[in-house]
Amino acid sequence: MTRSRAFNRFHRFTAKRRRHALRAAIPALNTETNQETSSIDHSQALLKRAWQKDLMFELIEREQAC
Repeated sequence: MTRSRAFNRFHRFTAKRRRHALRAAIPALNTETNQETSSIDHSQALLKRAWQKDLMFELIEREQAC
């Protein structure tokens, strides 16, 4: 392989790595800023989790009664 071909391949390789790193970093930055600016409502998730736990306890109690 000639020197110029190796040089070009190396730069294509490093450019690909830089693009990959930038694409990976951009969504992370967007989610961090969105989380700080918007208020998060966890009430539905908490209600769903409590409802699921209640159902599981009822199933366990029924199994133990049998």
